[in-house]
Amino acid sequence: MLLVGRYRSPFVRRVAVSLGLLGMEFESKPLTAWDNLEDVRRLNPVGRVPALVLDDGEVLFDSSAILEYLDEIAGPETALVPPHGHARREVLRLTAAALGVMEKEAAVRFELNQRPSEKVHQPWIEHNRGQVHSGLEWLNSQVKGPWMTGERLTQADVTTVVTCDFLRAFDESLLPSGKYPALDGLIERATSMIPFAVTHPAVH
Repeated sequence: MLLVGRYRSPFVRRVAVSLGLLGMEFESKPLTAWDNLEDVRRLNPVGRVPALVLDDGEVLFDSSAILEYLDEIAGPETALVPPHGHARREVLRLTAAALGVMEKEAAVRFELNQRPSEKVHQPWIEHNRGQVHSGLEWLNSQVKGPWMTGERLTQADVTTVVTCDFLRAFDESLLPSGKYPALDGLIERATSMIPFAVTHPAVH
């Protein structure tokens, strides 16, 4: 399999980490929609990463759709999202919250980096940052053990840790050490695992 996109994109990275945790071999092609738009469009007509090219040439895009496929081929015993019931709903709810935080900070990064400085809308930044912080507070309160839902690492952990690393890579003040102690512990445990360590945005 070929994963297209840079690990600095948290959407790409959560797929890369999941592939590693599931023991699935893949190659990485670090294209971006800004520098390689036409190449990306050939894989995803919207021109967004990630895209996953399967061994038979089929192309999947959108991180959530890709992750659903990976869980399908991994099977229910090793899938990162439980197959049914309360456990599944809990992981999906936590993952959705982490994705929401990720998307809100991505909106802030766009406002700060892509608009001319005289057109940056500070109330919009403050609105999104407020949602980032309320999301982090809630996620911090939900950690039930070594991992978000207890003893087993799930997609909720993958997406939460990737989101936290994304925030810290751009602005450490968003997630200062000690403010969210449960998330600090989660990040520390995850960082000791190879799939998280080798894809960390600080090294890409």
